[in-house]
Amino acid sequence: MSWGQQAIWKSISWLEEEAHYFNLARVVALPDGTATDGVITALGQLIARHEALRSTFANGADGPVQTVYGDGSATVTVHASPPDAPGPPDETDAQAFADRLAASPFRNGEEFGMRYALLTHAGEPVWLVMVVSHQATDFWGVRVLEDELARLLRGESLGPVEWQPLDQARHQQEGEGARRGRAALEHWERTLSTAPASHFDFAPPPDGASEDDPERFVRLRLDSVAGAVAAQRLADRCRVSTSTVLLTAAAVTLAAYTGHDRAVLLLIAGNRNEPRLQSMVGAQTENALFVLAHGEGTFEDAVRGGFLTTMSAYRYGEYDPAAMDEVHERVGRARGRKLDLSAFFNDVRMQDRWDTLPDTGDDPEALLALRERSEVDFIGSWARQDAKYFVHTPYSADSLQLFLMADTHYLPVPVIEGLLRAMETLLVESVHGKVTPAEALSGLTLPKRERTPDTRA
Repeated sequence: MSWGQQAIWKSISWLEEEAHYFNLARVVALPDGTATDGVITALGQLIARHEALRSTFANGADGPVQTVYGDGSATVTVHASPPDAPGPPDETDAQAFADRLAASPFRNGEEFGMRYALLTHAGEPVWLVMVVSHQATDFWGVRVLEDELARLLRGESLGPVEWQPLDQARHQQEGEGARRGRAALEHWERTLSTAPASHFDFAPPPDGASEDDPERFVRLRLDSVAGAVAAQRLADRCRVSTSTVLLTAAAVTLAAYTGHDRAVLLLIAGNRNEPRLQSMVGAQTENALFVLAHGEGTFEDAVRGGFLTTMSAYRYGEYDPAAMDEVHERVGRARGRKLDLSAFFNDVRMQDRWDTLPDTGDDPEALLALRERSEVDFIGSWARQDAKYFVHTPYSADSLQLFLMADTHYLPVPVIEGLLRAMETLLVESVHGKVTPAEALSGLTLPKRERTPDTRA
């Protein structure tokens, strides 16, 4: 497997039967007049183009391997509306069907990494439902599939795919690909030798905290128009992306709450900087190491410092995962403690700006009035996750959607909400004033955990 395939393989293997968490469900509205045979033909072309859609994945004698099939078959199940249905299924119906199809993990050693279904009404296809295994591809690859599928359904001809996951796996074994991986390992080892070993060096969770708690990991969502307006204003002022602004907010808020002068987050690196990787369907993402010192400066100071830090992190985000495990073990032994890199940030938007935001001009009261509309909602809970703090943001045209999933053994639900509110405070109040991460947290009543002796590092 390529390094990106190995990286997601580790996570899927760790989750075992809960690995359906990683399944990527998509629904595609089919234009009027689309024929079932036309959809089947387009899917066949898609499968023929991309090796990842006709591959299986398993542990081999020398590690995880992929097997690419030159022929075979895929099943497209057809689900017709009941005869007495008042009309065709709508998007809500299609998404509910997709969620059910995605509810079981892929059998990656036996099953190709994509499931298909057609929802029809009066004999005509209305929706195409696709569920993609994260082992087969990442979010970028899913968008490649969606774009190509739309073009194929329009009858367009597509050029050949230049680069496949097996090509990438071979590229990483020698030459420039291997050299890039070694440089990343050296960078991580240098950085981890002095960075905080953990943000979660609290005393152990209180008595009664169960390892099997089905609601141990909780995700909340901040819905904030004011946050989007503020992030865009700060990005313009600091000449950075809004992604850098949001990442910095997630980083310094965690560091300030946990009492560290540097934030250590893992970023989800797409690793698609080369043109030949733009059209590859495959798992290419790995973690990038982001370490930001925020000191006593303002949030805007931290944003300005975060840009180059982010670029450096992504530069060293492609490496052999097995060799990286050895780096972690070696650094941990040298420091006398196990490293705990369990804080993440992931911006999954495909564009950096929002399309339809109100203009608050230079009026701070208008921005504060927008903030009154902000809400924090409960999204879900899980018994197991491999992160203690995970911030992510998907695209929304008219609002900042900021999600935080956290381990309640370390960050109870009131703290999760408080951290989201503190991120919004940093964004909004920095537009018309100067605010530090500590000040953003000071207005919140949040419980603190005592740190065990000699663990702050």
